Amino acid sequence: MPSAEEGHGVDGLAVIVLAGGESRRFGSDKLVAYLDTRTLLEHALDGIPADTPIAVVGPERPLSRAVTFLREDPPGGGPAAGLVAGLQWALGRHASVIATLPGDAPAGGRAALQLVRALTANPDQRSPSVDGERGAATDPEAVVAVDAEGREQVLQLALRPNVAEALIELAGPGAGHGESVRRLLHRLPRSPRQVELSADLTSDIDTTAQLRARG
Repeated sequence: MPSAEEGHGVDGLAVIVLAGGESRRFGSDKLVAYLDTRTLLEHALDGIPADTPIAVVGPERPLSRAVTFLREDPPGGGPAAGLVAGLQWALGRHASVIATLPGDAPAGGRAALQLVRALTANPDQRSPSVDGERGAATDPEAVVAVDAEGREQVLQLALRPNVAEALIELAGPGAGHGESVRRLLHRLPRSPRQVELSADLTSDIDTTAQLRARG
């Protein structure tokens, strides 16, 4: 598994980790549960280069690398509220590329880098999207992961600042509290381009049985 400390980051990249869930199906905070010798949250950060700024939107948890912890206001507003808080942080850092990932996806960091590459690649270098096209006439402003079964994984995104601003505006005065990330994305004037990722890059952990199966 790639180390989080290897390599250098993409210029202008900021990464948002959505880590505010209540882990109801798991029965306790799954992000501090151990997979092999490290916590699930540590695994989720694998592959993100050491010089990349990261915001973890959720309660503070022990980590071996420096991150910014932040919360939506008030806490507990759901994934869309966490996304909005993270996007505001990234825009405040003047990021030119923003990637998001769920904290309960062990390979989320590696998936994020694939999405960033899909967003920033030259047309002749771009991997085929799920509809088989290679590099549309207009470069994408946002991409979303699609799993092996064709489902959009809406917490796995890479986007440009103008899309981040649009999502914040669409979230309205409630800043995304109680809103659906999927609905926000589908209300954008231009839908994110779908990028198919392998099952190991999109799978998450919801139960203790799933955690044991990955160990």
